[in-house]
Amino acid sequence: MKCLIFANGDYGDYSFCRDIDTYDYIICADNGMKHAKVLGIVPDLIVGDFDSGVAQDLDFFKDKHVSVQSFSSVKDETDTEIALDKAIDKGASRVDIYGGVGTRLDHTLANVHLLYKALGQKVAARLINPYNVVYLIDKFIEINGEPGTFISLLPFSSEVSGIYTTALGYRLQNGILRQGKPCGVSNYMVSEKATISIEKGLLLVIKAVD
Repeated sequence: MKCLIFANGDYGDYSFCRDIDTYDYIICADNGMKHAKVLGIVPDLIVGDFDSGVAQDLDFFKDKHVSVQSFSSVKDETDTEIALDKAIDKGASRVDIYGGVGTRLDHTLANVHLLYKALGQKVAARLINPYNVVYLIDKFIEINGEPGTFISLLPFSSEVSGIYTTALGYRLQNGILRQGKPCGVSNYMVSEKATISIEKGLLLVIKAVD
């Protein structure tokens, strides 16, 4: 099952939100419901402590009989983590988090760590905003895009080894990346399909545009 989570990060002009009708289940994390409302999307579930949500938006969706689960603001999980947990409990095999990257660096990094949680549950997850698609891999990924698209490779574990890439400007064959040496930034695609595989470690793969 493919699940979409609306977080409350950067959406820009919403032009990246093209494939919403391909998702089987949609969850809003707190004020992510604001973005769903703008897009005319009625989610299946809204979760959060609603410390950032607008009451009239919540009432709007309650009037549409959307399921709402409220949580205390004193908790050990972010609203987006709760949404991810709900998606996993629902049986999602893939989760995309819209607005998972934004102006709050702390929230962005917290959401990157949710990719690690999802990977541990064998769920393929991505963070998506107008400028970035963020993946975390432990084996292999194939990425589609335009030639010239930036692909940055950053180690999430202390070391990532056995890195092999195809169709990237700076090709790696049995490469190694280590924390503290960000030499994998701003690689780029030379065709419409690139692949990245690793033998050991955890690798952040970021598809980015300026």
